[in-house]
Amino acid sequence: MIKYLKEYRFYITLFLFLLIPIIAIDTATRAPRDYRVHDRVILTITAPIQKLISWSLDQLASGFQNYIYLWHTRRDNLSLLEENRRLLNLIASLRETQFENSRLRKLLQFQENFHLETVVARVVAKDVSTEFRAIRINRGEASGIKKNMAVMTNEGVVGRVLRTTKTTADVVTILDLQSAVDAIIERSRARGVMEGMTDEVCQLRFVLRTDDIEPGDVLVSSGLEGVFPKGIPVGTVSKVKRKPFGITQEVEVRPSVDFSKLEEVLVVTKVVHEPVASSTDETKTVKQVKQRQHEQESGRVLND
Repeated sequence: MIKYLKEYRFYITLFLFLLIPIIAIDTATRAPRDYRVHDRVILTITAPIQKLISWSLDQLASGFQNYIYLWHTRRDNLSLLEENRRLLNLIASLRETQFENSRLRKLLQFQENFHLETVVARVVAKDVSTEFRAIRINRGEASGIKKNMAVMTNEGVVGRVLRTTKTTADVVTILDLQSAVDAIIERSRARGVMEGMTDEVCQLRFVLRTDDIEPGDVLVSSGLEGVFPKGIPVGTVSKVKRKPFGITQEVEVRPSVDFSKLEEVLVVTKVVHEPVASSTDETKTVKQVKQRQHEQESGRVLND
């Protein structure tokens, strides 16, 4: 018997695999109360197999759906990342435009307060030399800019135009060693000539030792040299040193303009109410300033 089972085990197994589904289908068509003994045996044998097959199919379907879902999610994430990057760039651009508009509004208000006709220019280069402190702007002769025109911002005096081309102009700042601006102390009306000293500090020269000058005093342009309009902020006194001898005192001034953050400037093309110098002292001061400016113009080269 065992010999025949071993010899025909393939056919027996095939017969059982064909018989069991047939009986299972026949059993499935009946109500539970109509089950016979062999039906219950078949159900007992096939139930675990059916559950395993059903679970495997469910897992396969679920895995396929999750894969499709994750693929779509990845594609959506890439699209959202690109949109987020674009929006961040747009926000940065709008923020920069907002800041620029704010600066330009301040320049316009400054122009209206001092009754000036000006040309707005952008700083495109700064000199890196320690001996020549200058900037280059993107406006030149084509915009009506000429040599010795005053350059300023809403914060105060920047410098004056040294030379021009058709589309650009070089501006020597008040930080330059040979720059000269006739200025007066707003509080005491003491007068002196402000000259550049370092990248951050200027000095006020030709002030008498008896002049009333204190740290914190504000300096404004006197308008005597014929370049800068009268009353434009120049700087603030940061240090005063009175020597026990001599007729002058040493005064350090911090410019009112922050040159490290200078982006836009105003070039004054015309002063509506230009002051007139009438006294002998004023004429002498004008000559001193113009002499310093003439010395500055000889042999200077602006490095971009």
